Amino acid sequence: MGDKTETSLILRRVMRGLLALCALGLLGEVLIHRHAYFALEATPFFFALFGIIAACLIIGGSMVAARLIGRAPDYYGGDDDA
Repeated sequence: MGDKTETSLILRRVMRGLLALCALGLLGEVLIHRHAYFALEATPFFFALFGIIAACLIIGGSMVAARLIGRAPDYYGGDDDA
């Protein structure tokens, strides 16, 4: 049972570290001046939003592709072939 609490503690530390990195990234986004080529790039948090939207589109596209080309769970048969 001590193993579960140790794992929980490690996960909390990892999550806190990741949140701290995200906070530093957001702070840097506000403090550091970007030399944007396009007006859209100059908007605050543009690249963070772009990354989240791109990741959601990739995940959604993979779910659609899995439904289109995926096989049924019992495609390879069961005990009938044995």
